[in-house]
Amino acid sequence: MRPGGARSRRGTDGGRRGAHALRLALLALALSVTTSCAARRELVILSEPSGAQVRLDNQVVGWTPYTTTFEAYGTRRVTLYREGYRSQSMLVDLNPPWFGVFPFDVFSEVVVPVGWQDRHVVELHLEPESGEVTEPDLEVVLRRAETLRMATPEGPLRTPRPAEPPPKD
Repeated sequence: MRPGGARSRRGTDGGRRGAHALRLALLALALSVTTSCAARRELVILSEPSGAQVRLDNQVVGWTPYTTTFEAYGTRRVTLYREGYRSQSMLVDLNPPWFGVFPFDVFSEVVVPVGWQDRHVVELHLEPESGEVTEPDLEVVLRRAETLRMATPEGPLRTPRPAEPPPKD
């Protein structure tokens, strides 16, 4: 005790400052872990000619040229439609670059977030339609549709094809 009955606060002030500094450090660490994701993942879809409707995983998302960000890697279905052109559909594999593969992703996105860019570009060339469906093509399509309509959960029933008549001499 000091003269006059005053107590020294030196020990408690140092402890408070240390606890405050520790709380600030933990808050900064929590913010950096929860808010840092330096990798920007982009999917760009282009078509020739441009202006085609884009369906991404069977959802209409826009028109070409189309750019979107994505969170997860994997396979996506890209389908393009444009009047006067044949529709194009393809599966696109979005594979991670080296900095997106474990354990490198921990360092590139959390420990050292420096603004990585991962851009995937899909280009499709749309071909003009060749014309209307002709009668013989229509018959084949209708037969196939009827086969599928009558199908069981296991798939279409296999029926033997009728034997063709022997050629006439």
